[in-house]
Amino acid sequence: MKTFLVAVVVVSLFAGAAAAAVAYSFVLGETEARYQKLLDDMRAENLELQSRLSEAENTVNRLRSDLSSLQTSLQTAENRAQQFSERINLLENRLNQLSSQLEAANTELKNLRSSMESIKNVMALLENDRVLISWLRSEPPGTREGDREYWNETRALAVKSDPNLVLTVDKILDNLDLYYDWVEQFPQLTDVTRDELIRWCPLYIDWLLNAPPGVEEYNNAVNQLREEILLTVIAHIDSLSRVLEG
Repeated sequence: MKTFLVAVVVVSLFAGAAAAAVAYSFVLGETEARYQKLLDDMRAENLELQSRLSEAENTVNRLRSDLSSLQTSLQTAENRAQQFSERINLLENRLNQLSSQLEAANTELKNLRSSMESIKNVMALLENDRVLISWLRSEPPGTREGDREYWNETRALAVKSDPNLVLTVDKILDNLDLYYDWVEQFPQLTDVTRDELIRWCPLYIDWLLNAPPGVEEYNNAVNQLREEILLTVIAHIDSLSRVLEG
């Protein structure tokens, strides 16, 4: 009986051990399957991470390449900007030079136009002087009204050369009637005989010495006008010389 119990116990222990072994094997297999699955998942995740890491490295490399290209482009752009800046400075300097030259040319042109206008004005005055002198070369007609017309025409020509000449011409016109009143009182010589000459000489001397003041003023004004016209012509020639020298 005791042996039987021992046997039962042994069998029970063996059966328990076998069951435990089976259970352990089952648990171990399940654990191993889980571990394998976990390991496979980790390997897959690792592969994915490696793929992402490789992709990230490629992206970083591309970014580095792009950054290097960008830096190169930026440096090139800076160099070109520097070149453009230098060219702009050169163009600005050239523009300033051209502007100065243009301003100088405009000033010179303005001065030239002013000189040409001055020359034109002086030449017009000299032409008026020429016409006036040519007119004065013809003597007055020698009659009261003829001389009046002569000096009025002289006045019209003189005002074109120099308005101040008109004052002297007016003196001539103011004394013209007094002058011809005296001229018309000239003692006439009716004959050239000795007795007639003896009679005429005192009359002539008296007529000559008793000329009214207007006669002398008339003659002085005529001489003064000729001198003033000569001085006016000289002044106009000097003006032309100064303009040409300037």
